[in-house]
Amino acid sequence: MNQSNRYKLPENPTLKDINWYKKQINWGELPPFYHMVAQSLGESEGILTHGFDNAIKRIIDRRNWNLDRLGGYMDDHNVIHCDNKPKIALYQVFTERGFELHALPYARGKEIDQYIKNNSFMDFVVWDPLQMRMILRINQLHKFIAFYFEHGDQADFALILHAHKIVHQCVNYLREHVEVTKVEGVSIRQFFEAQEKRLAAVDADELQLAAIRAGLIEPKK
Repeated sequence: MNQSNRYKLPENPTLKDINWYKKQINWGELPPFYHMVAQSLGESEGILTHGFDNAIKRIIDRRNWNLDRLGGYMDDHNVIHCDNKPKIALYQVFTERGFELHALPYARGKEIDQYIKNNSFMDFVVWDPLQMRMILRINQLHKFIAFYFEHGDQADFALILHAHKIVHQCVNYLREHVEVTKVEGVSIRQFFEAQEKRLAAVDADELQLAAIRAGLIEPKK
């Protein structure tokens, strides 16, 4: 029986589905590299569901918003009402550690990347880059994408696609709670497609050289 007939992913798989599928096609095991990326994805996925402190919770916490600047107030029941939302810029970045989603606030129309507290031009009471700048990180995703093109399978591709979805969910969640002025940088999809095009070009050149060596085509003068 064909392996693809025995094991199939659902149409919109969860991380649990993808891990299960990987085990089925890999003798019941999760390879170490795959496991590391999947574990990092699980932590990123938990940002929106788990109760622990993280950058998103600090950014959307109205108690840390500059209510005087944003036109907000706290009522007699300690509920904060706010006419405007703080502005942030988002950047998608590939570093030597993997993929990262960064947030930067504004002061007087310019992006700020340093610690600031109680500044009338800031939308936040406190902006601490160490705790608020990095929204999420997917460890070694760039290397995992390169690995996929060399040795990957359908589960690896599903994991990369799931990473793209998680980032999209985080961006949309932030858009619901604050004013996201822009999302720039290199997305996971863009990085994946760039790698795909680069490898396709290399393969085309290698095929041309092989054909020249075999005498099937004449080299260009």
